[in-house]
This record gives sequence, C-alpha cells and structure tokens, in this order.
Amino acid sequence: MLNDKKIIQFSIADIIERKIQFTITNSIFDKIESKKNDEGERLAYNEMLVDIKIMGEDEFVSKYLEVVKKIGIQFEKEEISDEKEIEKMSGYNNAIVSILKLINPIYEYDLD
Repeated sequence: MLNDKKIIQFSIADIIERKIQFTITNSIFDKIESKKNDEGERLAYNEMLVDIKIMGEDEFVSKYLEVVKKIGIQFEKEEISDEKEIEKMSGYNNAIVSILKLINPIYEYDLD
C-alpha cells in the first residue's frame, strides 16, 4: 500500500492520487451518505490532477480560486437547491481547498 519514498520525493500528484484512492476505499464514512460528497471530491481531484501537469502555480491557483469563489456565490444565492447537488458541490469545493492549502495555507482563509 505505502511506498517507501522519502517524504521529499512526494509530489502534489501523489497526494491527489492518494486522496482519490481514499474516497474510493475508505470505510470510515457511510458510503451511501457520503456518495455525492465523494463524487464531487473525485471530480475535483481528477481535474486538478490533469491541470497540475500542464499549468504553472499562478495559473493553477488563479483558476481554482475562481472556481471556489463561484461556488461560494452559488451557495450564497442559493442557486443550488437540490440536496444531492449541494453535497456534490461541497465535496468538490472542499477538495479544491484541501489542495490549495498545500500550496499555501492562506488559501484556507483568504480566497480573494
């Protein structure tokens, strides 16, 4: 399961891949209850996995800060009302923030 890599050899791609795997295999949370949240997380992680291979840091951060900002506005304006879609978008949003925090912890608090 775990590689014997030196910690310094870990990349954001490795972390994202492990996060994807966790959403698939975890037995901590009820799979039925967390299905939509996990779906949203996997969607975000897969998109970010592609983008980290082609984007520089500034472009990546700008793109995903904008995505988080748009999701926040949608939630504020209650544009998303379906409970399952809310769960999915929450998972999507939280996954993005979890990766942005690895790049710079300020992104947990300051998304402007």
